[in-house]
Amino acid sequence: MAGRLVIHPLSRGIRPIMVELLTEAGKVIDVKAGTTYYWDFAGTLRDKNPLDALQLTQRTGGLDFVAHAAAAARALEEIGHAKLSNNTYLSRNILLALDIIYGHITHFYQNVLPDYIPYPQSGPFNPAKGDFRVSAAAGNLMINNMWRAFALRQNIHRMMAILAGKAPHICSIVFGGTTKHLKTDELIKINSYLKELNNFIIDEYSSDVSQIETTYVHYFNIGAGNGNLLSVGEFPWENPTNCLLISGTNFSPTELNKKMISIDCSRSWFNTDGGEEENLASVFKPDPDKTGAYSWIKGAVYDNRPFEVGAVARMTVAGNTAVTGLGPRAQSVLGRYRARLEESKLLVKKISEWLEAIDLMNNTNSSLELPDEGEAIGVAEASSGAVIHYISIKDSLIDRYNVLDSLSWNLCPVTRGGQIGPIAKALLGLKVQGPNVTPDILRVARSF
Repeated sequence: MAGRLVIHPLSRGIRPIMVELLTEAGKVIDVKAGTTYYWDFAGTLRDKNPLDALQLTQRTGGLDFVAHAAAAARALEEIGHAKLSNNTYLSRNILLALDIIYGHITHFYQNVLPDYIPYPQSGPFNPAKGDFRVSAAAGNLMINNMWRAFALRQNIHRMMAILAGKAPHICSIVFGGTTKHLKTDELIKINSYLKELNNFIIDEYSSDVSQIETTYVHYFNIGAGNGNLLSVGEFPWENPTNCLLISGTNFSPTELNKKMISIDCSRSWFNTDGGEEENLASVFKPDPDKTGAYSWIKGAVYDNRPFEVGAVARMTVAGNTAVTGLGPRAQSVLGRYRARLEESKLLVKKISEWLEAIDLMNNTNSSLELPDEGEAIGVAEASSGAVIHYISIKDSLIDRYNVLDSLSWNLCPVTRGGQIGPIAKALLGLKVQGPNVTPDILRVARSF
């Protein structure tokens, strides 16, 4: 007999994710994964000063605000043919790397770990029941590390505030550069915080991920998405295309073609203005009564296909051996945890190198004027995956704007070609027990 399970909200984060599962004979046979959360930056930004996009789009999802500032700035700088200083690249790279590490630590200790160990049975926690296999001693250590992670996240924001005025929602990334000129005493303070962060990543974070891998090793074989991985590339140095993490897909090592990124809203509660073809330049209007639609996510596709984005995609495309050495197991529940950890190890080391390379005597800004008209696509990588910003300017004001983030990729609704997104694909075939939600379903969905 067929059954139906609805999990809402599934996420322990900012934007509520809803998953609807159709089950039969004890297995998931169909999935609708999306969100009931509606936001409309396209309408908010229309007719505003293009520079406003750098601030307003940082509110897109709560986490990953630096990536949105970077993508917005890069789009404008492409229109203005900006040549950035090395200090600008370094300063932005440090901010973005800190934000990605913040996202990875938050993901593991806030979103993931409560599925594997029982947290304290008193407020602010709810009584926990589940498939808990970690020993009491190891679990207590993880809980202590969870509290340390909260403090370290605060220190990450302190480092970002030194570089960017405040955090979250930074002020220093501007068209053509950054507003902050780092001083020697500030550099010393950042390095002090960074040393503590590095030690936590190498010791506690690594140990906790390894403990989950050892105890739940079978999750290396569960949770594969659709097999398509995509990275837009990140951490440029000296020019926009010379990146620490290269762009591309797991099928092609060549640089990503931004013009092949598009939007698919065939099963989303949006329609284009006047029925025009859907693409990054389209004007979308909400249609909550649209037949067959089930999500407020604007689906992101590349070459008309949905792709998984995030740390596992970046580490795979970049050829990180700790991730690629897992083979097919990298695209699994545990593979995603491992990829986030390995990226954190890489980035905390690179931050030290970038701080050392900053020229404290040089200005970080370029003197530029933004043209009255133009259009461009700005891209960036966030902790959870690729961020895409499209902007069109007319008469010195924003004419059209579209924002895609990691949920647009990983929660992509069924496309017009019948392809399903990565999270939905990962949930297909999982076992269920009557009307109850099994740990597998929660762990797979929250691994992205």
